[in-house]
Amino acid sequence: MVLEHKKISEQRFLVYIVAATIFLMAVHFYHTELSSYFNPDNYVGIHTVLEFISITVSFSIFLYGWWSFSYTQSARVLLLAFVFLIVGAFDLLHALSFKGMPVFIAESSIARATWFWLAARGVESVSMVAVLLFKNRKISFDPRRFLLLLSGVLIGTLSFVFFRFETQLPLLVIEGQGTTFLKNAAEYAVCFLHFASIILALYLYYEGKKEYHLYVALAFTFLFMSELIFTVYQSVFDIDNLTGHLYKLMGYFFIMKGFYFSIIRRDMFSEKQRLGTLAERERLINHHNGGLFKAIKKGDDYLHFYHGGFLLQQLGRNEEDINGRTLEEIFSAKTNRLLKNYDTAWEEREKVSFWVDYKGSRYIVSLVPIEDDGVVAELSGSAMQADPSFRSGWKDDFESRA
Repeated sequence: MVLEHKKISEQRFLVYIVAATIFLMAVHFYHTELSSYFNPDNYVGIHTVLEFISITVSFSIFLYGWWSFSYTQSARVLLLAFVFLIVGAFDLLHALSFKGMPVFIAESSIARATWFWLAARGVESVSMVAVLLFKNRKISFDPRRFLLLLSGVLIGTLSFVFFRFETQLPLLVIEGQGTTFLKNAAEYAVCFLHFASIILALYLYYEGKKEYHLYVALAFTFLFMSELIFTVYQSVFDIDNLTGHLYKLMGYFFIMKGFYFSIIRRDMFSEKQRLGTLAERERLINHHNGGLFKAIKKGDDYLHFYHGGFLLQQLGRNEEDINGRTLEEIFSAKTNRLLKNYDTAWEEREKVSFWVDYKGSRYIVSLVPIEDDGVVAELSGSAMQADPSFRSGWKDDFESRA
């Protein structure tokens, strides 16, 4: 089942941007009136809900990236997955440390919660620029456990610093007065990186017209506005702080739409095609009248591995008689002539065809060298019983190659 969602168009993209801007301006112009309806006592619960939704998005992207790497081997998706693992962990610690929350390791505090917030935003903004700039490629090895360890070390180290040295770290927010110069400078740096992500995403959309790049641009537009809001609030419990978190949530929603729904839909379609192709290939192999196998050179001989076909059934043999065995073990006889053909295919890197007499019948065997990075890795082979009506003609032809 493929997850469905409405496609975004350039017109809809602009509508979202204009609507977000108008809403932000309305909050600014009617700030006093809105604040009179807002009860700060309810904010801790609202903040927790908003944060846990974005945390769920972060961990969902991580889990999907971890799961999908087994068949996509995509460096970009893997990088994205671990970025959101780190961001989700810092957002979780931010939510648990927020002023008014129950004790978690230490008393909740504005200072520690804000440092966790900046850590999450810093990792997010820097890494997302890198993801957009990074040329995707397939990885031939599996670095997931190493990256998991590295992520754990980063999360653990910064968490230790924020919990252990909280009172010695620079002040970021003065409750009732607003954010400090350091906090604003950090937020503006994040804003700049988010703006760079918007430009990069729009450029990539212009180049390839891929839907998810518009979602990414839209996501970082909301996150850009969110960071601007977090430079002007007076209290962590006021209407501005709430608006900033709402815009952050919208940004994460569109990240999910872009990187998660668009990519998972594409990957699921690709996987369905791949499985369909493999099933068709398996069907063709199993219905092959002859036999298909591969041979790998080991020392002066070759080990064989059977792929499929009716030949073994016709000969009254099974795969255990072939797999991992040499020519001499398969035929229970000297096979110097056959080895010569194998060596020719392997060393000369050319297709070789020859005949083999076995149990009163003649079989035509073909070997094709398969290369990996310019080196022969294996021989792909096929064997089929010769038609008696053509046997004499084939004998003259193939004996000259044997």
